[in-house]
Amino acid sequence: MIEELNSSELHIIEDLAKIIWPVSFKSMISQKQIEYMLEWMYNQKKLRENHQNGHKYAVYKEKDTFLGFISYEIKKNKSNIRIHKLYVHHEQQKKGIGISLLNYAIDLGRENRMTQLDLFVNRTNPAVHFYKKIGFSIVEEIDLDIGNGYFMNDYRMKLKI
Repeated sequence: MIEELNSSELHIIEDLAKIIWPVSFKSMISQKQIEYMLEWMYNQKKLRENHQNGHKYAVYKEKDTFLGFISYEIKKNKSNIRIHKLYVHHEQQKKGIGISLLNYAIDLGRENRMTQLDLFVNRTNPAVHFYKKIGFSIVEEIDLDIGNGYFMNDYRMKLKI
């Protein structure tokens, strides 16, 4: 089941990220960069700020266990929905949770008359293949300096909806 979170529940996103990120990114970036990025993107102040600026958060939940999450933003002036974050617990991958979360965002995009969905993904992330398989295309490569000598080396990918 997918549930939207309100601002008082954003700690769930922080908790999930601290479980998922170290496993998911260990072969892509250093442990120090993982720690830096977790603090930079998933502290409560930043999550609340993003939420106030239009980022929505939803979790995939079975029984009382949170297995994954998505963050998205409907950009009405650009006719697209932006996926900011989409993560599934490593032990729950390849069970349809990621596609369920993505379809949730696609459905919201269609309801709001968006024409495309876009996201950024690390160029070495195996999720690139997942996104390509379901119809995303690579639009550009981005190298973003995030401070402390770290970079996010991403693809921007899009999907027509």
